[in-house]
Amino acid sequence: MLKDIQITKKFPLVMITFALFSAMATGLIAYNKTADSMEQTARDNLKSLLASRKSALVQYFDTIIHQVTFHAKSPLIIDSLKSFSEAWDDLGTNQSQHLQQLYIHQNPYPKGRRSAFLTAPDNSQYSQLHQQIHPLLSSVIDTESYYDLFLINRNGDLLYSVQKEPDFATNLLTGLWKKTNLAELFRRINDAPLTGKTHISDFSPYQPSDNKPASFIGTAIFDQRSHYLGAIILQLPIEPIDKIMQVTAGMGETGETYVVGPDLLMRSNSRFFQDRSILTTRVDTLSVQRALQGETGFGVIRDYRKVPVYSSFVPFSVLSMKWAMLAEIDAAEVLKPVYDMSRFLLISGLLITFVIFIFGYLLSSDISKPIVAMTKMMKRLSDNDLDINISVNERQDEVGKMAEAMVIFKKNAIEREQLKNELSKIANLDALTGLYTRKYAMEHLQLLMEDSAGDLSKLVLMFIDLDNFKQINDAYGHHIGDKTLCNIADHLSACVREKDIVARIGGDEFIIIFPYIHDIEDISPIANDIVQSLPAQKLPITFSIGMSVFPDDAKDALILLKNADIAMYNVKKSGKNNFGYWRQNSGKKIESINTTS
Repeated sequence: MLKDIQITKKFPLVMITFALFSAMATGLIAYNKTADSMEQTARDNLKSLLASRKSALVQYFDTIIHQVTFHAKSPLIIDSLKSFSEAWDDLGTNQSQHLQQLYIHQNPYPKGRRSAFLTAPDNSQYSQLHQQIHPLLSSVIDTESYYDLFLINRNGDLLYSVQKEPDFATNLLTGLWKKTNLAELFRRINDAPLTGKTHISDFSPYQPSDNKPASFIGTAIFDQRSHYLGAIILQLPIEPIDKIMQVTAGMGETGETYVVGPDLLMRSNSRFFQDRSILTTRVDTLSVQRALQGETGFGVIRDYRKVPVYSSFVPFSVLSMKWAMLAEIDAAEVLKPVYDMSRFLLISGLLITFVIFIFGYLLSSDISKPIVAMTKMMKRLSDNDLDINISVNERQDEVGKMAEAMVIFKKNAIEREQLKNELSKIANLDALTGLYTRKYAMEHLQLLMEDSAGDLSKLVLMFIDLDNFKQINDAYGHHIGDKTLCNIADHLSACVREKDIVARIGGDEFIIIFPYIHDIEDISPIANDIVQSLPAQKLPITFSIGMSVFPDDAKDALILLKNADIAMYNVKKSGKNNFGYWRQNSGKKIESINTTS
């Protein structure tokens, strides 16, 4: 492969190739090692963060479960449920309408602060009881950070709530909110009431709370004789969970932890979105799917933003509620040190490659310059440029020896060229007259015809035959005939232009090729001069000349020659010592100008 490349390029190329190969191999190994190390670090960090968040959530829900169980057994809650049940019955009919009118519609406090209303002015048993118990139950949700607290009898009547939202004083089994998560949770408690059995519902938009995300946790309430009275249910806000998951300390610029429910919607807000993500942002990723199936693992995926991330995931469950918990960080942030290192290696490699290229070029020039010079001289010699000066033969090294060999080669080439010229002369020139041979003339006739066709000019072929030449040979001998032919050759050469070709094609037959003619009448004076200006001599020599024109008379060299030959014989039949043209449209008819008297 390298044998076809010049030495001046081969040396730098080889050096750069090895340098680049070494740099690429080193960079690739360094990249892979560093990337593996950064990935392992990210895996460990995410796993640690996930364990911390999971521990915090477990502690949070364990505390809630303990608290709801505690409250269900406390005398305050048991007595409150029994008392509110009696007060509810004491109201007679339309309890729901009556209590909502007093504690919601006529509540002097605005929505969101209705819990500040202590009692209604109806002087009912319910309102008197509410005035006594409400401050105690309000302190429970304030102290323990719940959103609301509900007391529900076993008939499904929501006897009491702290916040006094539209679900207050309604029936969860038959009323307006019977299809809510709160009602569904109560049915589970009410269908199989057990002491210490806690139930929970997942977060979902809760319409009575203006569709805010709400989860409910509750348990059955029994009196001292283990008679089932109803249920206590706490409404959990989302903020404590979101606060736990939104801690970003130690997570860099793009790290985050979040939880996803079985509906694939977030249960905590995204770090990257300004608006609320809870129950609005769908996360359908491989990590979420695997975590919801109970798997724990790590992977590189595209997250809910379609961004490549390193993702660590674990399943999380509280009672019957199952979530996927994830800790993720953008792959670009994890691999940023790797990218920076790769960029540094690339720039360094390019600089080193440039230095190696300069060094290799200088070294190769020093080594290869004489060789290149010799190569150029050999190329010129191969192109038959024998005027070349072989100037490196003063060297005493291998290049000098090559130069000496080239001098000998040049000398032999000169001798060959001289021999070639001699052979060419012998092959192309008539040995007797020195004129061109028939072969040479016919080859050039074809070439000149092609040139004439290209520049739209004409070509005239003149066929000359000596009259009475046979009688000269018979009467005076061949040596006189040969001398006569030489004189005729000189005469013909003197009558034509420099660019015209004069050839002897037979014993006493000659042709003259007149190329690049624009007016054939320009040839008639030349033909007349050939006939008239033959030097005076004792021998009876005259000329019969026939001419044909390209492309008028023929477009083929042999046919053009044949037509000129026919025209010449027509001249002989008409009395010799004359010239004439061949015309295709008149067969063998001769049109000539008789110059003899």
